[in-house]
Amino acid sequence: MSIYVAGKISGAHLNPAVTMALAVFRGFPWRKVLPYCIAQTAGAFAAAALVYRNYLPAFKQVDPQLEKTAGVFTTFPAFPALPQAGFLDQVIGTALLLLLILAITDEFDTPPGANLSPVMIGLVVVAIGMSYGGMHGYPINPARDFGPRLFTVLAGFRNNGLTDGTGSWWVPVVAPLLGGLVGAAVYDFGIRRFLCAS
Repeated sequence: MSIYVAGKISGAHLNPAVTMALAVFRGFPWRKVLPYCIAQTAGAFAAAALVYRNYLPAFKQVDPQLEKTAGVFTTFPAFPALPQAGFLDQVIGTALLLLLILAITDEFDTPPGANLSPVMIGLVVVAIGMSYGGMHGYPINPARDFGPRLFTVLAGFRNNGLTDGTGSWWVPVVAPLLGGLVGAAVYDFGIRRFLCAS
């Protein structure tokens, strides 16, 4: 739905992995990459703050010391002793996301009719979550994970993955950025070049 809201304004860049891949492979201006990434992270931070305020009575009942519920806002490894274990699934998941976004929106391919691209991309995100969400909760978007994680730190959540000593914050930031580049490269060099040639 956010693609419908922001598509005409910004191209619906809601994910730094998408922004970076489009800068590398589609000529998106590099001068806009950092401001977009900051805006994406700030938007995710604000959304987390809104959710927290709405559910504050529930947090006070379920976790009054904010010791165990940061996972409402951000992702954590399924195997806490191995925080890096989810790195590969985030690379793969985000690679699939970018590959499919580029396929769905490629002017050389057959686009979905009746402005259905946002719906198709939403379904891609759901499918990735179902198939690649087990190891680290499928962030596939550094802003969607890091913005809310910053909020959990400021709100006083103790199990936030950033200041709690676990070091789990870097996987959902670094792996999607790498995965986005991999997916875009696979699409451009493995598929798009044949579309452009035909």
